Amino acid sequence: MKREKLLIEEEELVAILDDPNLRLFDATVVLDPAAAESGYDRYLAGHIPGSVFLDHGAISDPNSSVMYTIPEEKNLGEAIGALGISRDTPVVVYSTDMMAWATRIWWVLQYAGHRNVRVLNGGLQSWKGSLETAENIYTATTFDTDLSPQMFASKEEVISSITDGSACVVNTLTPEMYRGEEDVFYAGHISGSVNHPYFEFMDGTYLRHDASLAKILSEKEAGERMITYCGGGIAATLNACVVKMLGNDDVAVYDGSMAEWLQEDFPVTKGSSKGSLN
Repeated sequence: MKREKLLIEEEELVAILDDPNLRLFDATVVLDPAAAESGYDRYLAGHIPGSVFLDHGAISDPNSSVMYTIPEEKNLGEAIGALGISRDTPVVVYSTDMMAWATRIWWVLQYAGHRNVRVLNGGLQSWKGSLETAENIYTATTFDTDLSPQMFASKEEVISSITDGSACVVNTLTPEMYRGEEDVFYAGHISGSVNHPYFEFMDGTYLRHDASLAKILSEKEAGERMITYCGGGIAATLNACVVKMLGNDDVAVYDGSMAEWLQEDFPVTKGSSKGSLN
């Protein structure tokens, strides 16, 4: 996958902003160690002209015990269509700080079958033009799904991958969280997984250049298939996008991540060791 299939730069967005077919979304979520809160108030305070606020909950399973997990195919297609997205509408997504909130939407839409969705490199901070405060909305339409199930991993695949070595399972959070040194519910890591912090791929709010990304990735432990995870399946999408962009298409996100893993009381390791499921 080439870089331009994932990212759009501010200059190009300016050039297409008036395209009536464009669907431009602000996918901001405000995250602190205790909770994830809607970025709606930030959106109302100022957003790129024409953009619509996209609540992650709108395309998640409302019946799941884990926040922001993928719903069943029928519900996912209806939810995407309700946002005004069809298979024919180009989509651009951005967030106000952490790019992973935007890559999560990219990952979900790609999984659902949308092939023309990009993330604004640099997020709102890259925008040089004026902002608006008026709320926008798109007319609902129909979205026909064409799922790519290999893009999401289940807990069963994670367990089998660690047990038989069929995939490299990657924790994408900070080293402190991986070692269990932070005061968050998802402190520690899935036993047997390695640590590739998502922020290493970033230069501020921008994704690093391909050569730098490739160098960072080459220094990390990897396998033919890779499964990324984090606290709740968000930061994991940034790593997965980078891996995919650099040529490994066999990468999945463990959707439930640590939130589900801990609910199931599966083995967790603290410290720098990978640990073991045995």
